[in-house]
Amino acid sequence: MRVPVGIKVGAFAIVVMGGYSWFANSIPQIESKPPQELSLEGGNVTQAQLVKAGEEIYHTKGTCEICHRIGQKGTRAPDLAGIGSRAAKTKPGMSAKAYIIESLIAPQAYIVEGYPPIMPQVDKPPIALNRSELWALTAFLESQGGTVDVTLNDIPASVGAGGGAAAAAEIKIPGDPKGGEAVFQGKGTCIACHKAGKIGASPVGPDLSQIAKIQTPDYIMKKILDPKGMGTVAGFPAGVMPQDLGTRLTAKEYVDLVSFLLTLK
Repeated sequence: MRVPVGIKVGAFAIVVMGGYSWFANSIPQIESKPPQELSLEGGNVTQAQLVKAGEEIYHTKGTCEICHRIGQKGTRAPDLAGIGSRAAKTKPGMSAKAYIIESLIAPQAYIVEGYPPIMPQVDKPPIALNRSELWALTAFLESQGGTVDVTLNDIPASVGAGGGAAAAAEIKIPGDPKGGEAVFQGKGTCIACHKAGKIGASPVGPDLSQIAKIQTPDYIMKKILDPKGMGTVAGFPAGVMPQDLGTRLTAKEYVDLVSFLLTLK
C-alpha cells in the first residue's frame, strides 16, 4: 500500500522538528542574572586579588571614569595618576589610605583647588559601594604609585550598612521624563550646551549621559536652580549655564526635567 505524499512530508517534518528540539534542549542553558555585590569580608584574599577587584570597581560600578582619569589631565576631576603616593602629602598628619578613604566617603572634607565640590559619597546612592567594594577600590587607588596597606578594619563598619542599592531604587520624583526631555530640548535650552544619550552633541557643557549614575537627585535639582553656587565642572567655561531656570520654568517643567535627567544612567 502506498503511503500518501502528504503523510510522508508530515512525518518527515515531525522528525526534523524533534531533532532540532532535542539539540536545543541539550545545550546548557545560561541564566542571566544581575552582577552580585562584591563580598570579601571573612574570606582570604591576596593583595593582588584585592587590587584587581578594585580596578574592576573603578571601571564599572564605581563609575570613577566618568569624571577621573589616570594619567590624563583636563577632565572634570583630578588626575589620579600617582594618587597612592600623593595622597600622603595632601593633608598634614593623614596617611595615604586615610585620605583616600575620606575622599571616597566624605569627599567634601577636602576640595582639591581648581575643582568644584561635585564628587558624591560613593557608599551612598546612586553609586552605593558596600564595605568590601570600598576596601578593594581603596587598594587599587593606593597601588597607583603607593604601597597597598589598607585592611578591611580601616573601612568604617557603617559603610554599606544602610542598604544603599535598595535605597537608590526607592527614589522617585513625581515628574514625567518624556515631558522633561521636551524641556531639555526646548524651553530649558539644555541641548544648546549638553549631550544626553542620543540627544544633542554640543561639547560646551559636560556630557550628561550618565549624570544619574554619579549624582544624587538633590545635586541635580540644586544644579538647575543654582548652577553657579554648585560650582563649575573643571574643563568647562564658568557662568555659561543659565541662572534663571528656577524662574523661567514652571514647577511642572522643572520636576519633569529632573525626572528626565534621573533616567540618564
